[in-house]
Parts: sequence; structure tokens; C-alpha cells
Amino acid sequence: MDRTEELFNQLMDEHPPELILGALDEMSRMNRNELLLLGSKNINRVEAAEAKNHQPD
Repeated sequence: MDRTEELFNQLMDEHPPELILGALDEMSRMNRNELLLLGSKNINRVEAAEAKNHQPD
């Protein structure tokens, strides 16, 4: 199993299939630059959340 399939299976386990399929449908209509922008926004959001969770008390 490759990494893409592994991640897709994880998404399907954690979220309703309708949500995943709807997101894929929307993403299939986006151009390359829109997808890259979406990806970079999500990476920044994840990094910010991880930094917040790892702050010393």
C-alpha cells in the first residue's frame, strides 16, 4: 500500500464518505495554483496548531 492509499483510507475511517467524496469533487474542479494555495494554507494551519500544542506551560 502506498502512502496516498494509506492517507485516503485514514480519511475514510475518520470522516463520513460523503464529506470526503464531496471534497474530492470540489478539488477536481480546481486548477493547479488553487490546489497549491489550498495545500499551503492547510500546512500553515497544521503547523500553527502543532506549535500551539507544544508550547511550554
